[in-house]
Amino acid sequence: MNIFRLSGDVCHLVAIIILFLKIWRSKSCAGISGKSQVLFALVFTTRYLDLFTSFISVYNTIMKVVYLVLAYATVSFIYFRFRNSYDSEGDSFRVEFLLVPVAGLSFLENYAFTPLEILWTFSIYLESVAILPQLFMITKTGEAESITTHYLFFLGLYRTLYLANWVWRYHVEGFFDQIAVVSGVVQTIFYCDFFYLYFTRVLRGSGKMSLPMPV
Repeated sequence: MNIFRLSGDVCHLVAIIILFLKIWRSKSCAGISGKSQVLFALVFTTRYLDLFTSFISVYNTIMKVVYLVLAYATVSFIYFRFRNSYDSEGDSFRVEFLLVPVAGLSFLENYAFTPLEILWTFSIYLESVAILPQLFMITKTGEAESITTHYLFFLGLYRTLYLANWVWRYHVEGFFDQIAVVSGVVQTIFYCDFFYLYFTRVLRGSGKMSLPMPV
């Protein structure tokens, strides 16, 4: 554990809590992509199957359980409790275009051809693209509430800090996880445009962030 990884974990948790509280307090999931949240729940489910097979630390176990509980609670809010506020028409990204290639790649590129390892690899690849339905939804509607953009900002910051964590581990420990690093770089790239808009518009006090409408 180093400061970059710990900070990344904190930012990840903050992002999830921001989204959860946004939906809970407003009793609305307007502007939130249910498809992205289902994909993230699938990411956590396939990555944390080792909860039943190995113990790393109390911190590790608690964080995994919290991620899983909050992910599924958020999905239940969107599709059940507050489903009347869910914009299913705006959330129109075709997730099969993500799931099929990711599943195929996880079978072809992994560290060991075992069920747990393939599922772990699947989770890494899927996480790198799971935010696309949310970004697509924002681009399609042309704007996003500031609370939603705060959620996206902390998610992007989490990925950026994890890149720093991998650089640190490579120089200090000689550790390099090619699958995780490449997937993390791809995911961070998706946030670059968003980071610029976040700093230039949201942090200037605007209630919503307007985005270019698709042609």
